[in-house]
Order: sequence, then C-alpha cells, then structure tokens
Amino acid sequence: MTGLDQVERDRLREWLTEVREGETTAALMLTIAYDRGIGPGELASWYGRSRESVEETIAAIDSPDHVAEIARLEGVDVDAVDVPFAELAERPVGEAASVVRDHAENE
Repeated sequence: MTGLDQVERDRLREWLTEVREGETTAALMLTIAYDRGIGPGELASWYGRSRESVEETIAAIDSPDHVAEIARLEGVDVDAVDVPFAELAERPVGEAASVVRDHAENE
C-alpha cells in the first residue's frame, strides 16, 4: 500500500471539519498520514492498533464507498437507511456531511 487511490487527501481534510465522532476523526487522520508517506506499521504504533486494523481502515476510507464508511463511523446504520452514499461521494463534502449528520441524529 502506498498513497491513496480513490479519494484525494484534500477531500478527506474537508471531512475532518464535518465529522463528530473521535473514531471517524482518527480514521481520516491516519488515512491522510498514510497518504503523506507514514507506513501502516508506524501508524499502528501511533494509534495503538494492529497493522491489519490500520490497513483495513485505510482501505475502507480510500474506496468508492468512503462516504458510507464515514457514515458508519458516525453512527449511521447504512444498511437500514435508503441513502445513495455512492452518489454523495460526488457531492461537495458539506452537503454529503449534512446528509450523514441527519441520519446519525435520527438513529
């Protein structure tokens, strides 16, 4: 694994100001750090996680389904709501985050 393939680092930075849960913030930050060249082993040490957990988190965030993963981390039961998360990936982060927040608040 080297660098992000699906999501741009700047987009992830935008998400940082929109999320509320610490786990979501940690997932975004470690993914950004990974894109900056910090290896999964070192990130695992920083965050007190296994290397496999870090790699899984990065893969989940750096995917076409990253908005669904962020929603899940924010407390949304993504399987129970009728939201086109894949389409939200193409929308401005603020707009996508608003939809995620609306569903997280209703859970």
